Amino acid sequence: MKLPRSPFATACLMLALASRLPVSAGLEIDVGGRVLAPGEPVRVWADSDVPLDHLSGTFLERVIQFTADPRDPARHRWVGWTLVDLDAMAGAQVIEVRGTTTDGDTVIGTHALTIESREFPEERLSVSSKYVEPPADVRDRLDRERGKLRALYLKRDAPIAEGPFVRPVPGEPTSIFGLRRFFNDAPRSPHPGLDLRAAEGTGVIASGDARVVLAQDLYYSGNTVILDHGGGLFTLYAHLSKLQVKEDDAVEAGQRVGLSGSTGRVTGPHLHWGAKIGDVPFDPTALLDPSLFARPD
Repeated sequence: MKLPRSPFATACLMLALASRLPVSAGLEIDVGGRVLAPGEPVRVWADSDVPLDHLSGTFLERVIQFTADPRDPARHRWVGWTLVDLDAMAGAQVIEVRGTTTDGDTVIGTHALTIESREFPEERLSVSSKYVEPPADVRDRLDRERGKLRALYLKRDAPIAEGPFVRPVPGEPTSIFGLRRFFNDAPRSPHPGLDLRAAEGTGVIASGDARVVLAQDLYYSGNTVILDHGGGLFTLYAHLSKLQVKEDDAVEAGQRVGLSGSTGRVTGPHLHWGAKIGDVPFDPTALLDPSLFARPD
């Protein structure tokens, strides 16, 4: 583009162009002091000098959707969830955040952090073929269930729960998150949750305040409850012998949602406890760490 020759016109044009550029100052990003490794969630806080109308970010090529902090009606503080993928490489990474002020200006901010390395063990099992490949007559059912779950995990309309969360049953782990599993020497997806020891009929409680978004029988996980804790954070409780909540119920941390069992494709009673940000699983034990929910000063 050729600029006008008049100095006054040139100055006016440059001022107009400058007004369209992002404001790089005034947005502070904080993720707390937790050590981050593959399979770990990240709670991202963003503080602005001015009220914001919208805020989003990226981390490891994943979009971060922020929500205005309900404790800050002036909309200066926002919070979002992201995570470190299981296959993320150790080393330095950057969170990038961009927002729009209530006046229509753009603000940007970045935060550098370090990902530590983490190794996951392997488990090799000899199992019945029904645990490896589903029969042909259930494939339509599986497609319907997968579609419903994909749509469910895209929703972000529940109030944001405060933490830390609580353990859903007192039993010890029998299978950890991220376990690399082989069924009859065929590799399977890493274990997407935590299996906890629980005799048949043990009470299972909600890990945190939430809204029930699913309470039904699923092919693989049996009687399953999924809770929406807001901001894209979900927890899952699988293989229940009995459901004690229904969809759209509001539940509080510690409230019973069902009884443990062995429904679905499992070999014995236990609780599978899962956690996701969007549709991506992470280690649910991180939710028990108070530092994950600590607010910046």
